[in-house]
Amino acid sequence: MSGNVLLDTVTPALGAVVSTAMYLSPMKAVLRASREKSLGELNPLPFGVTIANCIAWLSYGLLKHDPFVTAPNAAGVLIAVFMTLTAFGLADEAARHKMRFVCCLTAGVMPLLGVFTAFGAKDSEMQKGVWGLAGNVICLIYYAAPLSTMWEVIRTRNSASILVPLTMMNTMNAALWTTYGVAVLDVYIWLPNGIGLALSVLQVALRLVFPARTGMLPSHQHHSGGGGTGKYSRLDETVGLGPPGTR
Repeated sequence: MSGNVLLDTVTPALGAVVSTAMYLSPMKAVLRASREKSLGELNPLPFGVTIANCIAWLSYGLLKHDPFVTAPNAAGVLIAVFMTLTAFGLADEAARHKMRFVCCLTAGVMPLLGVFTAFGAKDSEMQKGVWGLAGNVICLIYYAAPLSTMWEVIRTRNSASILVPLTMMNTMNAALWTTYGVAVLDVYIWLPNGIGLALSVLQVALRLVFPARTGMLPSHQHHSGGGGTGKYSRLDETVGLGPPGTR
């Protein structure tokens, strides 16, 4: 800890609130899809990844005895499971197959990490490292979406696919967690959030450099998180990106 109340307490507390809000951000669309009995353009695939993300960071927060990392991710597990189960019942067979794969992979890998943590890790630092590394690996999956988005913006010189409200929230969220990670000297927190912050700032810059022309590039066709079918919206339209954290 840095000994600074603003850095050690206020900043991560705000980060926890913003993270929880971003976990909840797709809920309105999920509930609407449930009422209408159709996903429409809602992308269900990131919900399963969010379960894995939250479990990894929840485990890390518990091992660190860090309430600011633990609290939003404990809520995130519940939120992501609800959205996954709701969306699964409405998805087509191709999307269901991919959702099953993600959830079964999570159900297979996470217990194995737990077993290693309990019986294979030689000390508490290695235990924390296992889950911190797991969270960072999942972040690499999340980062594929904004990187793809930015490439398309540069290629088409059209920033219509960059959602300004979500990007600004991502920027604020990543800035809070990067600051906290630096304050407590935690590379597992500041490194992925620092990368997320840089990506968010680049997206803001691209939005300024390349004006949005909405009639030219519909966002739901720009980047499909549903395996390239174009039916579902982009991953980063549906779920905020990153660790405890970079969402």
